[in-house]
Amino acid sequence: MRSLAAGIALVLCFVAAGADSARAEHARAGVGPVVVEWNEKTNEVAFAEDQFQTFKGARAYAMTHIAQHDALNAARPRFEQFAYFGRDRRAHPIAAAAQAAREVLVSEYPAERANIDALLAEQLAGVRDGRRKRAAIELGRRSAAAILAARRGDGYDFQGSYTFEDELGDYQTTPPFDGFVLQPGFRFARPFALASPSQFRPPPPPALTSRAYAAAVNEVKDTGRVDSESRTPDQTGYAVWWMEFVDGSVNRLARDLATRRGTGEWEAARLFAQLNAGLFDSYLAVWDAKFEHNHWRPYTAIRAAAADGNPRTSPDPSWEPLRTTPPFPEYVSAHSAACAGTLEVLADAFGDRTHVTMATTTAPPGMPTRSFRSFRAAADECADSRVRLGFHFRYATDGGKLLGRRVAWHILRHHFEPLDHSEPLAHSSSASMR
Repeated sequence: MRSLAAGIALVLCFVAAGADSARAEHARAGVGPVVVEWNEKTNEVAFAEDQFQTFKGARAYAMTHIAQHDALNAARPRFEQFAYFGRDRRAHPIAAAAQAAREVLVSEYPAERANIDALLAEQLAGVRDGRRKRAAIELGRRSAAAILAARRGDGYDFQGSYTFEDELGDYQTTPPFDGFVLQPGFRFARPFALASPSQFRPPPPPALTSRAYAAAVNEVKDTGRVDSESRTPDQTGYAVWWMEFVDGSVNRLARDLATRRGTGEWEAARLFAQLNAGLFDSYLAVWDAKFEHNHWRPYTAIRAAAADGNPRTSPDPSWEPLRTTPPFPEYVSAHSAACAGTLEVLADAFGDRTHVTMATTTAPPGMPTRSFRSFRAAADECADSRVRLGFHFRYATDGGKLLGRRVAWHILRHHFEPLDHSEPLAHSSSASMR
């Protein structure tokens, strides 16, 4: 594993004059790390538009950070570029990264242009006017244009169509959605890093007549029901606590870690690009699995248990989950995959045994944060929360975790790799950015 905290050590290697100049520019700017600030701005504008209830926000996150990553490495090569492969060593790298993020976000959220431009102006104010700044602005625009062109027509917003089938085990609508199914066409979108959405497609869920299926049904029937007597107060609390979409919760955690660890801009750009390209591709791989296997939800399965051919299950026609079941097929769990994949990227960056304290916007009263001994422990509780909510069978959350990690491992091994002969950087630390 490579620790992003190693970026701090690079400060010790700076040429004194260059580092002092960069610190002076940073002090005049009066702002924090560029990559982290643009991650927060992306969260702000994406959440304001649709609360991450579509895949637009995940896509915008990935494009923004890929554009920043490529701009930084075009100016001072350290990691392999992803979409833009030009070079311009005249350009001020941090200004180029800021401009690249601005171009992507204005393209995706034009109504927020004034808000977005205000952050850009604040950051560019800390960079001296002149040839390097002009070159940086142009480089940022080229880097953004490259990823925007690469993603044009990628199908992220294709709605598609869906026909309900009547076979036992097939997905059926759940209240209050009355036939609405969320974007079945997304499974055909183009991935960022995977060869195809089906690259890591999981095997089918257990047969309805199997012991594994019965065990999963009986578990969620007992611990996922709204009036469960076996679900503990803590389990009820963290089931709700984890309901915030991973787009918000894990990016918030990554911002906090990158800031507290003093992660350098190049390392931060790479981290957020890996994190969010992986998040989008995890959602895509899950959608492929969900609509390929078309498995029913616990809400339907528990009510129809008399007909499932399994003597170990029994029906409960009045069963209700702790929270409203989402409107799409069950297997595998998207939330489990998204948590496991993104937290695997953070584990690669900071070490899995890192103590993790997180906050979410869906935290119930008295539970503002939760702490975990490792990123994997956090991912395990995230997955477990979906069983406690009554949304998923255990095999769907286990399968989701594995799928998300496989996506993350693929990105970590094949994209944004360190270059063999990267240049020494006079601007690589968050403490001396400009």
